[in-house]
Amino acid sequence: MLVPLSWLKEYVNIKLPLKDLMWKMTEIGLTTETYTKLGDDVILDIEVTPNRADWLSIVGIARELSALQNTPMKFPVVSEIASPKANLPFKINNDFKLCPRYSAISIKGVVQAPSPKWMQDYLTKISLRPINNLVDVTNYVMFEFGNPIHVFDYDKLKNAEMTIMTTKGGEKFTSVDEISYRLPKDAIIFKSGSEVVDLCGIKGGANSGVSKSTKNILILVAIYDGKLIRRTSQKLDLLSDASRIFERREDTGGTLLTLQRTVNLMTELAGGNIASEIADVKKEKLKLSKLTLSLSNLEKVLGIKIEDKEVLATLDRLNLSPILKNNLIECTIPTYRADLKIEEDLIEEVARLFGYNKFPKTLPYGATPKDKIAYFFDPKPKLRLKELMFGAGFIEIQTLSLTSEEFINKSQLNLDLHIKIANPVSKEYEYLRTSLIPSLLSAVKLNSDIKKLKLYELNKVYFGPIDQSQEVYKLSGLEVNTSFRKFKASLDLIFDRLKVKDYDIKITTVTKSLWHPTKSGVIEKGDEFIGTFGEIHPKVLQNFKIKEKVWGFELDEKTLEKLTKKIIYKAPNQHPPQIEDITLIIPDWVKASGVIATIKKSDTHVSEIELTDIYQKSHTFRIWYQDPKKTMSDNDVKIIHNKILSNLNKKFEVNEKI
Repeated sequence: MLVPLSWLKEYVNIKLPLKDLMWKMTEIGLTTETYTKLGDDVILDIEVTPNRADWLSIVGIARELSALQNTPMKFPVVSEIASPKANLPFKINNDFKLCPRYSAISIKGVVQAPSPKWMQDYLTKISLRPINNLVDVTNYVMFEFGNPIHVFDYDKLKNAEMTIMTTKGGEKFTSVDEISYRLPKDAIIFKSGSEVVDLCGIKGGANSGVSKSTKNILILVAIYDGKLIRRTSQKLDLLSDASRIFERREDTGGTLLTLQRTVNLMTELAGGNIASEIADVKKEKLKLSKLTLSLSNLEKVLGIKIEDKEVLATLDRLNLSPILKNNLIECTIPTYRADLKIEEDLIEEVARLFGYNKFPKTLPYGATPKDKIAYFFDPKPKLRLKELMFGAGFIEIQTLSLTSEEFINKSQLNLDLHIKIANPVSKEYEYLRTSLIPSLLSAVKLNSDIKKLKLYELNKVYFGPIDQSQEVYKLSGLEVNTSFRKFKASLDLIFDRLKVKDYDIKITTVTKSLWHPTKSGVIEKGDEFIGTFGEIHPKVLQNFKIKEKVWGFELDEKTLEKLTKKIIYKAPNQHPPQIEDITLIIPDWVKASGVIATIKKSDTHVSEIELTDIYQKSHTFRIWYQDPKKTMSDNDVKIIHNKILSNLNKKFEVNEKI
């Protein structure tokens, strides 16, 4: 909003220096950070908030400065409209839902001419182009009072009759600047006969606008449904000074005063005779709303005590007519302050005029909550998993939760177990996924030129039925061109770093699935199901056009978080370990993990075990023997060695290779 300082000074005496004035205006919400010098005048560039339609007028801003400085307001002199001396009747068929109020009058015998220099100067300073006295007066008064005015060429209206209505959609309309539009549905319009003569609140029509031949005019000041004005403006991508005011809700009580001011200037500058009585039509009698402010609530919300006299004086300067009764202040809300609706609005008015910078500086206080709040989200477990995956050489990807029927079928998953979206944007995003593996396979295909590839994703999957659906986080990874041993090492690394002990990897036979029927299984710990793993089914790889073998796993993040043990740091052992390699003949039916677990449980002095080599049925293990109290002798190690062999032979029929 561009505001010439010289125009403002016509209504209020400005005492403050320019910089102080701009700072004070910004403090009360009238943000004024820049200005332009134009000759001897200063043009302020004011940011107007969406709730303050009254700030889109010079008088509205002058009111704020009057309240800010506690100086009287010099309101423009508005004279009563003279009695009709001619007869130009008109009829407006109104719909009060669209137009709650309008004020109108006709004038006969106006004479077009350039508007006076002072008016042209003001319009130019606010970036408007002066046109003629008829148009310039409407623009001048709109920016002065904040209510848009429209002037019709009376002689262009068929039978001087108009109907206010909404469009059905598709109607043709040509604006005063000769631009043609196809109007959207529910735009507010004036029709005269079969023609649209005004796109209400946005643009006048070329078929009813004033021209060089205009002699008789109809002046209209109306209140429209701001929501419909805004929707139409957005659909047409057409914004005007009037629509900016209407969509913020203009002064419902100011139509008659605006009309009087317009007629005063119009007859002074363009001549003519009043040709009708004033038509001031409204749905119901205008009643000023009341709001109550509790002084105790004011103190509670602001956190400071403001003297009652100062509160009353502040509200009085804002023209709210405050009356104090039993610790309550009753205020009468002017029609131009439609933003004041609840008690908190009045509290804000007191605070901003009092000055936010006067509030004492206080530090926030309170105790740190001990209990977790509802829906508490702790990112640490997920970040820990991501760190582990990165350390294991995996690259993270992020994919969409939505998938298609084709994608599900390519992955050999059960379509019936997927939740279907009621209104999908396309066939490609019709279902919520139940696994992250298909998304990872798609990424493998996109990076098929990379022969050694390790990808992972930590994200959500969804399980039905729809009315009881669950959102679960899964950690899934894929390795391309790798052996089972190397792939399992990645899993072991994850479990080792999370301190998940005694987990069991079980090979199971699966039917139609994305997993290989004989090279896949589940990972469990006791009764806890952790996840699935295995080689991807050759048919699935063929569907995704992947030629290499791919191993993968999918783990339940919540279960991993539950099983993760906190790291307990111990003092380093002061005595060196005895390290021994042992080669064992292990039958095919025995898992290496079972052998390692048995060795570990055989004696507390076994501190670490590592599988170092495999050749046919021979497995070489490196064992660390360590005692926290002494350096172990060869005889100590031999005793434990024999105990280990005895336990392995009894449990698995495992013998040492000599």
